[in-house]
Amino acid sequence: MALDQYTLAAHARKQSINENTLKPDPNVLHKFASYNTLFTLSALSVSEIRNPKEFFHGKAHDIIVRSGGIADTNIASHYEAAANTRESRRNTNNEFNKTVDKGGIAKALGDATRTFRKDRDIYFRSVDLTSVPGLNAERRLTSVTNIQMEFVEPSGLTLIERLRAAAANNQFLDHTDAPYMLTIEFKGFDEDGKEVMVNTDHTKRVIPIKIMQMAIDVNQGGANYTISAVPYNEFGLVNNFMYPRTSGTLSSVTRTFKEAVQDLQETLNAQNEDERTREYNQYPDRYDISISEDLNPEASLQYELLGQAGMTQKKEVVEPGSEAFTMEYIKFNSATNLLKTLEELMKTHPEYGAKSFEDWSNAVTFNQGVRSNDPNSAIKSYFKYFRIRTSVEPTTKFDEIRQTNAKIINIVVEPFYISAYNLATAGIHQDKKYQTYVAKAYNYIFTGDNLDIQDLNINYKVAYFQSKLKDLEASESRTFTQDNEMQEKKSVSPLNKKKWGPFDYLPLKSEPSVYKSSNSNRAGKGDAKVDQFFDAITNPQADMVIVDMNILGDPAWLGQSQFIPATPSRNTGSSKDNNIDFFRGGKSDNVWNPELKCFNYDVAEPVTNLTFKVPQDFNDQEGVYDMSAAQQAVFSGLYKVVKVQHKFVDGTFQQTLTMVRFNNQDSSVTPTQNSVLEVKNGVVVGVKNPIQMARDNGFIAKDTSPAPWNSWYTGSQGRGSS
Repeated sequence: MALDQYTLAAHARKQSINENTLKPDPNVLHKFASYNTLFTLSALSVSEIRNPKEFFHGKAHDIIVRSGGIADTNIASHYEAAANTRESRRNTNNEFNKTVDKGGIAKALGDATRTFRKDRDIYFRSVDLTSVPGLNAERRLTSVTNIQMEFVEPSGLTLIERLRAAAANNQFLDHTDAPYMLTIEFKGFDEDGKEVMVNTDHTKRVIPIKIMQMAIDVNQGGANYTISAVPYNEFGLVNNFMYPRTSGTLSSVTRTFKEAVQDLQETLNAQNEDERTREYNQYPDRYDISISEDLNPEASLQYELLGQAGMTQKKEVVEPGSEAFTMEYIKFNSATNLLKTLEELMKTHPEYGAKSFEDWSNAVTFNQGVRSNDPNSAIKSYFKYFRIRTSVEPTTKFDEIRQTNAKIINIVVEPFYISAYNLATAGIHQDKKYQTYVAKAYNYIFTGDNLDIQDLNINYKVAYFQSKLKDLEASESRTFTQDNEMQEKKSVSPLNKKKWGPFDYLPLKSEPSVYKSSNSNRAGKGDAKVDQFFDAITNPQADMVIVDMNILGDPAWLGQSQFIPATPSRNTGSSKDNNIDFFRGGKSDNVWNPELKCFNYDVAEPVTNLTFKVPQDFNDQEGVYDMSAAQQAVFSGLYKVVKVQHKFVDGTFQQTLTMVRFNNQDSSVTPTQNSVLEVKNGVVVGVKNPIQMARDNGFIAKDTSPAPWNSWYTGSQGRGSS
């Protein structure tokens, strides 16, 4: 029989960083004795992209490829409707009909539609999906997802015709830019082969995609297709949309953040309109740029900090009848990515730029912790920051000059939550009382509770150190601030509350540096602590301990909300997404989605707990390992997941989690020297612990400080960049 949820939870609940009982969410696929993964590639309409709940609740239509074959179930509901495609188009979109009736488009679509209606089966061979959940070095403040699919078409070569017909049925003449939907479903069975009924929200994921590349291998058996795709909302990150084709300035000294992005939006739309008058396009694309209402878009711009990033210029303004005066403008040009412009704007935000980092790190050290069975209660130990989400909203207007459908490009700056553990620096350790509930926990070797882990590789950078950035003057001279009050304010890390001995097994070191993992674009002296923090959160794999863990596939790690197109309300520079609560399980700041049983990658970096043990010794007399309940491997602890690879091949589903261990954690470890046996009359009467022996010999001083500093070793969680 398949194991139930409560049995599985008992297997995985034992260990946390503080040895408290947790009840992580079990893998839903463990409920099945066996299961099949079903894939479907289908078309999407304009209405579904604009209203994502439609495709989330609805059934796939205009099916192009399906794991088990299309069969006859698709004909009645969709192919018969497709037979009347031209008539339905005439009733709904005159512009579309006029375009279709021109030239050879009607004939080409007719040929494609006839091929589409022949009901040829194309099958999935494999799907490889890679997700980068949090902030990253590749795209910094936006998501990164790559999708690779392999299809097999026996005795045929019709995929392109099927794509074109499916797109045209949804009023997209440019099938290369049309949105499609990849549906992933899991069907489970018990030991008798009977289907096990579960909540389909837990076992189904839908991903709107944009096909980017296609390779075709044709042989006597048919065709093999290799498809590269990205989520359709990430289509908005292509260079054609992200790099302006003009230079400009955002005026007014007193502008708020929302006014600045509104000005940027108007400038870009004016650029596209100018290209229309010059006949570069027939229907110009439109930008819609906004800052979420949750990020206080009404705050005033700080021109001094923008000047440090080289984003401002001063111009003399001469008005008739008045004296000349100087104004400061925000500038941008064709070499500046829009994401970079928005990033630098937000880094100067009074609430999310030069924050009190000492307060953040103090939360790591002294926070009393969260004791709850609700994984979303951990949000109390996160700090609000920001990230950038995009979406492309296609229209049914076909641009005959560009030969593609016109589009609306949505760019939204939204909240993103950073774990306080990221703020740990050398000498800053976690209070033992600091605890967060994790939705997923894994137990490896010698725990007796491993259900998921197949392989685990650890990359421990022994030479690692955390960089403490120094301010860099425009004159290339490096100086310290001499004013004591200012120096304390500018401190890149909190003052150490206690001197720590050399007994940390994974010690976090720090060294002063002027080098960054990414270019901050500063033209003058900047705020070093902001650059250091930004370096750390956008380059997570430049850390001390990185683990690659191969596990049995779990739909929880697929996520869902990060694939949903942004649907911001239109409100001059600020916005609110009315769909976001639904797709994140009821609340916009849910790190864990309780409805879909998955992580919300677009809310915060997922955190998991890893526990594995090592034996103290081998018992020669009994033939078993001597284990201690207190002994854990030094690398056990809390990890943030920075990359997830999902592999579906030949009916198997496996995942590789790339995880970064938070620094300075409190973790019990196996002693590195042999215990000393106490022998009396030839009989072992006791074992002296090496740590106790070190105390007895005076090598480890007793800690007499008040709680929470009441143990010989304690730790914290954080990160740094080398």
